[in-house]
Amino acid sequence: MDLELILISVIVFVGVFLPIYAIFRYPVPAAPPVNRRIARAMGADRATIFELPALAPVLNAVVAIANRLNLPKIRADIRQDLDASGNASGYSVEQYLALCVLSALSVAFLAGLGELWLGGGLLLVVLPLGAAGGFYVPLILLHGARNRRVIRIAKQLPYTLDLIALVMAAGSSFGEAIQTLIRDNPEDELNQELKIALSEIEFGATRATALKNLAQRIPLESLRSVIASVNQSEKLGTPMAAVLKVQADMLRAQRGVIAEKKSASASLRILVPSMMIMIAVVLIVFSPMIIRFIKGELF
Repeated sequence: MDLELILISVIVFVGVFLPIYAIFRYPVPAAPPVNRRIARAMGADRATIFELPALAPVLNAVVAIANRLNLPKIRADIRQDLDASGNASGYSVEQYLALCVLSALSVAFLAGLGELWLGGGLLLVVLPLGAAGGFYVPLILLHGARNRRVIRIAKQLPYTLDLIALVMAAGSSFGEAIQTLIRDNPEDELNQELKIALSEIEFGATRATALKNLAQRIPLESLRSVIASVNQSEKLGTPMAAVLKVQADMLRAQRGVIAEKKSASASLRILVPSMMIMIAVVLIVFSPMIIRFIKGELF
């Protein structure tokens, strides 16, 4: 009982001390950070909870806590997932890690309250489990968004390659072909990534470097293969339109092979449920006769 009172006192002290410390130690900045001001000037800024003045003192404290966490693997995964998911809200790695910390604290606090309401016997187990689960929930959601976007990009890739090859065959350059695609369908997620690559080229990067950065942002093996072929054709002087057309045909062929494998595995997976259904139907049909035979009433 004394241990529970000590723990409750510590939780209450931390709950009162942290907001006061955050308000006076981490004041609200007079202006947004420079990266946010640049993004806003370019029309790419997004409204997030970090721009809300009412939450800024607490969130600044959480960001400061997140910055002190030595988690290089998690930071690298967050960076990869933010890039691959499109990062529509414009979060930085530190901000998203702060969201994970905030989620961990919130879930641990709610789990602790629930356990205290139930009796508090497992408080030392519930608090760390709640914090760990709350920390990984935003990571899981971000990874799921990344996977869904990568799948959509993979489906769109062959058609985009065909369009680029078609426009280049009409006499346009690679950059002009990409600009045509972006202008016709700016909401397409692959076109958005191509727009980023085109912006890098306009800012002075080589086409090979911009495409390499695109392959790093989107963890898609087929896209990496296409980019490697494009860079190789640039070195050898091979017509790029022909290379893109061949790559599009190869991707369609690979998609057909994958579809055949999935259909073959589906036929095997459905075999067991079909047999169970058949056995259930046989039992339903013949169960009256079986019951009568057991009771000796059949003959």
